[in-house]
Amino acid sequence: MGAKKIKEVVKHIQICISKRVHYEGYRKNLNDKIYMMMNRKDVKAYKKSYEEIDIFLKQFPHLKHMVLGEIKIKSGKKLFRKLNEYSKELQVKQGEIIKKHNSLLKQYDELKYLKNNMNEYLGKDKTEKKESVNEYVKRQQIENKDLNKAEVKKLKNIER
Repeated sequence: MGAKKIKEVVKHIQICISKRVHYEGYRKNLNDKIYMMMNRKDVKAYKKSYEEIDIFLKQFPHLKHMVLGEIKIKSGKKLFRKLNEYSKELQVKQGEIIKKHNSLLKQYDELKYLKNNMNEYLGKDKTEKKESVNEYVKRQQIENKDLNKAEVKKLKNIER
């Protein structure tokens, strides 16, 4: 989660906070066309921002309580700080995972090199491919079919 995404969400939260009164007035008077004419822009802005927040919360459901709480208490500053802290924690974890991955990749390369050296020392041909169990079973079935065909031919010849 980058800083850009955090700023977008905080912006949408601030819009929801500022337009909430208009949206609640609209919800109380759904049939009041005059109210809707006067506040259409604010109601639409609230709905659009709330949809964007909802999309964000579907991506990060564990943040739902924090985000919706900030909307209710009418503040976005604390949320911005909390989301930035959360983002920094994720970046630290990501860095640790990348370091571990690189270390394991280096270890894998070393082991692969040692394996190739051992195979070369033991005289194993690298091009020699091991037969999988599935390939072995298929080969046996084909050989058995060929044997069965040969046996059937022999029996037919004997009967004549």
